[in-house]
Amino acid sequence: MNNQITQILASKVNSKDTLDRVFHLMYPEIKKLANSQLARLNKGQTITPTVLVNECYMKLAKPGEMSFENRKHFICTVARCMRQFLVDNVRKNVRLKRAGEISQEPITQVMGDSDINFKLLEIDEIISKLHLIDEEMAELAELRFFSGHSLQEIADINEVSKRTIIRKWNMTKSFIITLSNDMKKDEQ
Repeated sequence: MNNQITQILASKVNSKDTLDRVFHLMYPEIKKLANSQLARLNKGQTITPTVLVNECYMKLAKPGEMSFENRKHFICTVARCMRQFLVDNVRKNVRLKRAGEISQEPITQVMGDSDINFKLLEIDEIISKLHLIDEEMAELAELRFFSGHSLQEIADINEVSKRTIIRKWNMTKSFIITLSNDMKKDEQ
């Protein structure tokens, strides 16, 4: 299936039909990403995985939005789309609350990383800053936080060894913690 997806994306025919074919082939994986992400959010969440997948599809189906280099680029784009939708939804809920206060539950810890536990808007801001520093680290953080990919799955997507991804993830975690600490200092 990966070869089929790669061939479709390599054709550079960026049309709704191309997006439909890729979404159809990858729907189980995309739905799994949505399930994983929503499981990390607070229990009172009213968004379903199907809604999240459909919102991503509708955003990607807009004219001018489709341009994917390969499978990795497609998965990262879907993860970013999910992130943007969820962050927009949280911000909308914040505006709806009186006095602008909302009890924002932290994102459940990333698998195996008990030292990383952030609120959704906080990790969104950190990843936005990471994009300015290093695009690869930002994509890795998106795949971990917003797609729930394991390190092995990320290694497979990037076509590198798991050990390479572990090294990159450890470096990314250091940057995330540093950025978080800097943000907390700025708030004081």
